Amino acid sequence: MRGKSVRKLFRNVFISISVLGAIALISPNITIEAEAAAYTVSDEAGVLLTCNGTEVFSDADAATYVTTLPVNTPVQVTGRTSNGFWRVDMGGTPYYISQLALSTQANTTAYKLTSFDVKSALAVNLQNGKPIYSQAATEKCEPASTTKIMTALLTVEAIEAGQISLDTPVMVSATALASLPSDASHVEPRLQAGEVFNVDQLLTAVMVSSDCHACNVLAELIAGSVPNFVSMMNAKAASLGCTNTNFTNPSGYPDKNMYTNALSLYIITANAMKHPLFNQYFGVASSVLPATNMCPTPRALVNTDALMTPGSAYYNPAVTGGKTGTANRAGQCLVCTANKDGKSILTVVLGGRNRKMFDGNTVSMRYYETNRLINLGFSN
Repeated sequence: MRGKSVRKLFRNVFISISVLGAIALISPNITIEAEAAAYTVSDEAGVLLTCNGTEVFSDADAATYVTTLPVNTPVQVTGRTSNGFWRVDMGGTPYYISQLALSTQANTTAYKLTSFDVKSALAVNLQNGKPIYSQAATEKCEPASTTKIMTALLTVEAIEAGQISLDTPVMVSATALASLPSDASHVEPRLQAGEVFNVDQLLTAVMVSSDCHACNVLAELIAGSVPNFVSMMNAKAASLGCTNTNFTNPSGYPDKNMYTNALSLYIITANAMKHPLFNQYFGVASSVLPATNMCPTPRALVNTDALMTPGSAYYNPAVTGGKTGTANRAGQCLVCTANKDGKSILTVVLGGRNRKMFDGNTVSMRYYETNRLINLGFSN
């Protein structure tokens, strides 16, 4: 059986790294029939190293997954298929490996074909609420700044209830700043005690530049204190049916006692999107905070979501909104919405990392895998 041949390869790596070199074309294309579709294959000869996460398939089709090879294993390539696979020889048996999973460089990462290179991933059709893809969607994860979606939702609800308005002036208190270190601010210059903003400006700082201090200012305005606001967050999460969710601050600043999951973040975001006012902030790519009583010059804000930034390598014009989150334990997180040809998709990725890929480039898997999820959503 082919699976036994692959396992045998683990015990007997029969190809010397010393012959590692470029793949050389040695014969013209031939046409064969795969289980899923026809493709062509060009005979080639050479040796390449497996990357971290290199998957092996019995055909040039991701649906035929067999196993995953150890990183830096030399593999004999015998051909290249027209649909993006290497044909390889393992113990005399032909197998197939993605062309994005073998490299001349050691210690690099393969693009996954059978799963997503993040801790949790979820894609949902917003029109009917049906899941498109789910990977560990109920597993506990730290949410980082995706927490701010709940903070924005409660702020919007307070506005709709008439408790506050977008024009309500708010003075930044010393207590709002004291509980967070300076690196929690993403507004330059940072918010200062005694500075006056209105709710619209604070919401903009929260959702566009992911400013943590602005979250505390809004929390004090709405609930009287940050702890009271956190209680509101958890009560709202429970009322929405969120599971394995516990908020400990309104900004998502790292705390091992704060956790949620991809499914709960979908529920929170889908609920927030029912409020037109929330959507006005969720989809803002850039903005400007006007001068204040303590800052004589306007502050330029740019959304932390690279999918919304024209010119970014990850830019996706179908994206309509997003909220990032980044921390050491939480990794790279992103809640994102996209619309194309009348179809709306909501995606959540948690626990992504930067990876040095098969070609030596460093890639943010948060953005790469979100784009994959979006493409998957639009194709289903």
